[in-house]
Amino acid sequence: MTRGRIIAAIVITSVLGAILLLGIRVEPAFAISWSVIAGLLVLSAHLAIPEDARADAPDVPVRKESRGTEISRMAWSLNPRTGEAGELVAKRVRAILRHRLLRRGLDVDSPADRPRIDALIGAGLWERLAGAGTKTSDIERALVSIDALSPTKETQ
Repeated sequence: MTRGRIIAAIVITSVLGAILLLGIRVEPAFAISWSVIAGLLVLSAHLAIPEDARADAPDVPVRKESRGTEISRMAWSLNPRTGEAGELVAKRVRAILRHRLLRRGLDVDSPADRPRIDALIGAGLWERLAGAGTKTSDIERALVSIDALSPTKETQ
C-alpha cells in the first residue's frame, strides 16, 4: 500500500466509525478516538508480514572451530604498530597467490618462471611473502595482485 492509500483508509474508517458512534449518542471526542483506533486495527490486520527466509533453510552442522574464529585469528596476527603480518595471514595469502599463479601456468618454485611472476605480482614480492618479517604492505600488494590475476565479472 502506498502512503496515500493508508491515510485514505484511516480517514474513511475514522469518519464512518465516528458517524456510527455519534449515531448511538457517544461523546464526539470518544467517537473520533475509538474510530481512529478501529481504523488502525483494520489496517494493521491487512498488513502482510513476510515469512522468515530462514524457515526452510537446511540445517548446516557447524564445526567446533568456525570460520569466524579463523578470520579473527588472522586479524589478530596483523600488527598495526610494527606493520608486520603474522605467519597465519602470510601463509593464507601465499596459498591463494600460488593457486592463482598456477592457473596461469606459473610455478613459484620454478626458477624459470620467476621473471614472469615478478612481472605479474611485483619484483621480490613472493620472496617477501615467503620470508620472515612479512609486512602488511606486502600483504596488501599481494591481495591486489590476487585480484588482478583473477578479476571478477564486475571488473572486466
